[in-house]
Amino acid sequence: MNTRRRLLVPIAAAALCLVAPIASAFDHGADLSSLPRLEAHGARFHDATSEADAMSLLQRVGVDAVRLRLWHTPADSTSALPAVLAMARRAHALGMRVLLDLHYSDTWADRAHQEPPLAWRGLAFKALCDSTERWTRDVVHDFAAQGTPPALVQIGNEIDHGMLGDAGRLTGDESGSWNHFATLLTRASRGVHTAGVDSVRVLVHVATGGDSSACRWFFDHLLAQQVPFDAIGVSYYPLWHGGIPALRGNLAMLARRYRRPVYVVETAYPWTLRWFDDERNIMGDTHALLPGLEASPDDQATFLRAVESALQSLPDARGGGVYWWEPAWVAAQGERSPWENCTLFDSTGTRLPAARILGGR
Repeated sequence: MNTRRRLLVPIAAAALCLVAPIASAFDHGADLSSLPRLEAHGARFHDATSEADAMSLLQRVGVDAVRLRLWHTPADSTSALPAVLAMARRAHALGMRVLLDLHYSDTWADRAHQEPPLAWRGLAFKALCDSTERWTRDVVHDFAAQGTPPALVQIGNEIDHGMLGDAGRLTGDESGSWNHFATLLTRASRGVHTAGVDSVRVLVHVATGGDSSACRWFFDHLLAQQVPFDAIGVSYYPLWHGGIPALRGNLAMLARRYRRPVYVVETAYPWTLRWFDDERNIMGDTHALLPGLEASPDDQATFLRAVESALQSLPDARGGGVYWWEPAWVAAQGERSPWENCTLFDSTGTRLPAARILGGR
C-alpha cells in the first residue's frame, strides 16, 4: 500500500544507535513445537538404519538449533510452559541452541490473529505493559534457572500488524497505534534483558519474507520508535511470499539497511502433494510449488539449498540461520496433520534428504 512507501521521521540516527552485533554462528534449525503431542499419539521416526526420536534424528545430520513456541495459558498442555521447558532440556542434552518463540496469546498468533491471553484481557494499557514485561522476564528466567537459557527470544510471532489485540494493533502509519505497539514491544524486549541472561538476543519476527517494501516500512517505523532489538526474523513460504529472487532481494535489503543478523525462522516446501489422512493439507496443490520445482524429496532439498544460499550470501555474514517449520508434524494415530507433506519425514516416519541439507550436510 502507499503508506509503506512513506516515512514519518528520519531513521538514520536511530539506526546507528541500535545496531547489534552480527551473527557469530549459522543456525541449522527446526521448529519442533508439536513433537510432544505427536509422540503422545504414537508417531515414530527413523533413518535408514535405526529408529529414534525426531529431534535426535535431525541432530545427527547437523541440525543444531530448535525453535519452540510458547503460549501463555493454553487450553491444554500444547505449548504450555512445562512442556516447552521439557523440550528445552531435551535440546540442551543434544547440544542444540534454543530459539524461544513467545506468542503473547493462549493460542496461535500470526498476521491475522493476535488475541491477548485471557488473563490479560480488559487490563488498562499500563497494566498490560507491566504484564508483558513481567511474563517475558519470568519465562526467560525459568529457562535459565534449569540450565537451558535461550540463545534467541522472539518477542511476538508474525507481528506485521501488531500484537496483543486492540491495544497493540497497527493501523497504517497512524502514530498513536505505533506508539502503543512500540511501547509493548519495548517492554517485552526489556523483559528479556532483565531476566539475568547476558548472552540472550531479542529477535523481531514478521511474516513477509519476500516483500522488501513491507519489511522496510515495518522496520523503519520500529527504528523510528527506538525499539531495542538484536535480530530480524522472517517467514518464507513460496505459496504466500513469492519466489527465491524475492526472498534474496528482501534478505539483502534487511541485512544492509538494518545491520543486524537476519533469520528465516519459518520455511517449508512440499515433498509430495499426496494426502495420508482426511485432513486438508495447507500446501496440498500445485499453487504451493515454485516454477521448475516439483513436489518431491529431491526438489524439497533443492528448495532448502536455495533458501540457505540466500542467507549465507548476505553481506558481513549477517545470515543468522534457517528454521524449518514443524518438520515432524506427520499424521499419527488419532492425530491428523495438515502439514504431513511439508515435513522432513515421509509417511512412514523415514527421514528425508532435505534434513541433511538443513543440517548443512
